[in-house]
Amino acid sequence: NFGEHTGTIELSNGEIQVDNQQIMSGYFDIDMNSIKDLDMPENDGGQDLVAHLMSADFFAVDNFPISRFVITKTEKIKDATAGAPNFDITGDLLIKGVKKSLTFPAFITFQENSLTAKAKFKFDRTKWGVHYNSGKFFSDVGDGAISDAIAIDIDLVASK
Repeated sequence: NFGEHTGTIELSNGEIQVDNQQIMSGYFDIDMNSIKDLDMPENDGGQDLVAHLMSADFFAVDNFPISRFVITKTEKIKDATAGAPNFDITGDLLIKGVKKSLTFPAFITFQENSLTAKAKFKFDRTKWGVHYNSGKFFSDVGDGAISDAIAIDIDLVASK
């Protein structure tokens, strides 16, 4: 059991429309070719892990190099504690040609010419057709089962 892996993935493009400290709409593109593993040396399994994640078993990056999140709704969280999530963000996440709605809490601060957004959440990869070694779909994987949850930690700065 190798446990969890951590890594990064970069945004390649995006836009957020704000009016009176309210997000009206927006999107960001995720560069699937930018997947990097941070917990294993590149020459000791890290490079193989990234290649596997980019393969058809997982994200099929050759066919789907860009994933996209499109904001469809933002809702202010009533009585949010200072420094804690103050908005619920809902949007459509497109991965491997599959689009599903996703909602997560975020801490958003607005400045005159910019905004920052921080969020931590998990989503179930199998809802986007990423089934490789999922215990939900394969009864024979045993100890080789891979968690269906993907945890995301967003730290975003958008400027005018």
